[in-house]
Amino acid sequence: MKSVNRQHPLLFRLVIAHYLLAAVCFVAIAIMLQFVSEDLNGHYFQPKLLAITHTAALGWGSLMIFGACYQLLPVVLETELYSYKIAWLSFGLFCTGLVLFVCAFWNFDPGLCMQAGSILLLAGILLFAWNTFITSSRTEKHSIYQDFITTACIWLLATAILGTLMVFNFRFPFLPKDHLLFLKLHAHMGIGGWFLLLIIGVSSKLIPMFLVSTKQNTACLSWSYYLINAALVSFLVDTYLYGVNMKTYIVAVAAIAGVICWLIFIAQCVKSRMRKAFDMPVMHTFLSFFLLTLSLVALPFIVFYQIKGDGLSVKSTNIYGTLVFMGWISAIILGQTFKTLPFIVWIKRYQHLAGKETTPLPADLFSKRLLSVQFYIFLVFNAGFYAGLFFHSDILLKLSLLWFLLTAVIYLLNVLIVILHKSKTKVYGNF
Repeated sequence: MKSVNRQHPLLFRLVIAHYLLAAVCFVAIAIMLQFVSEDLNGHYFQPKLLAITHTAALGWGSLMIFGACYQLLPVVLETELYSYKIAWLSFGLFCTGLVLFVCAFWNFDPGLCMQAGSILLLAGILLFAWNTFITSSRTEKHSIYQDFITTACIWLLATAILGTLMVFNFRFPFLPKDHLLFLKLHAHMGIGGWFLLLIIGVSSKLIPMFLVSTKQNTACLSWSYYLINAALVSFLVDTYLYGVNMKTYIVAVAAIAGVICWLIFIAQCVKSRMRKAFDMPVMHTFLSFFLLTLSLVALPFIVFYQIKGDGLSVKSTNIYGTLVFMGWISAIILGQTFKTLPFIVWIKRYQHLAGKETTPLPADLFSKRLLSVQFYIFLVFNAGFYAGLFFHSDILLKLSLLWFLLTAVIYLLNVLIVILHKSKTKVYGNF
């Protein structure tokens, strides 16, 4: 863990840039949702909803993960990041492409702007993956965490390549099957291959560290890795050839089993923890596990309604998609930001003073009161939002989306508190 105790001089600004822009994207998502609340109970294939979905997947989820990976790869893989220049170039290309791409989807102009945006996004992702692969190859010992991270990057690249092909297919139709079929494959490659594998790999290393767990059964993680990848490959091949069918149930069960293996690993870490109290970032993480479980419960219903050709498949898909991006992924980021971001700021501001003067802890760099308020407001949002989707209530959706906006604003404010923190040499309490 030698790399945990030192920080490359170029790392601070790189990570801060990713975290800050991701937080801004989160607020942008919350604002955009205020204009499309009445569309949320309709079909998901709508330009503005696609713009919001890609802002969530790319600007909120992926950009935050990129920044966290640059900070955490030295911890998880116990080696230095390969290149900071490549990381900055990836950031510039990715952000430029994101702006062009989202604007093109919002106005649904599948021309040069969307095409250029998709190519720039692909280039940024390619550079990120390249940086990650080379960094991973430099580690002295192999681990299951390394398998999760590198495989997730392969799935991210595949997702981006298919997405780029789909963008050009709008103007120059060349894909051999229906566009909605490829959208389904594209979405599951991103959710299952990129987000799920990456989150499992990183969280399985960090959560035991945060909880100071004495038992870590990596055999569960190996089962999780192979089950999820096997399920994802099977789903892509079978769905492309035959569409959603009875075999899809088997695939769903395999994927759910893979997630359960991961949750068993986490449960063992929680049970064997030495740090008994749960802080608010960890509470956010547990909430994310609950929301992920709910999204998995929705999967059999989606399969059932799609096989029947029932219109309820759209409703169940909407619930599933929002549980993934606005629930599971958002909850884990809302919490883990305040485990990772304060640490990198603390190293920048206080590492040179450690052992010489009394300094605050990383947990003292953010407002615990704001984080608690954020947690309960986010809970209220979830209760109202999913009730609104389930009962088809526009009023509940509009009210809950206001709570979502408030969550995003509070989150951004707390991120700014951490980033703008100035060095102090006395211990202080909550803000």
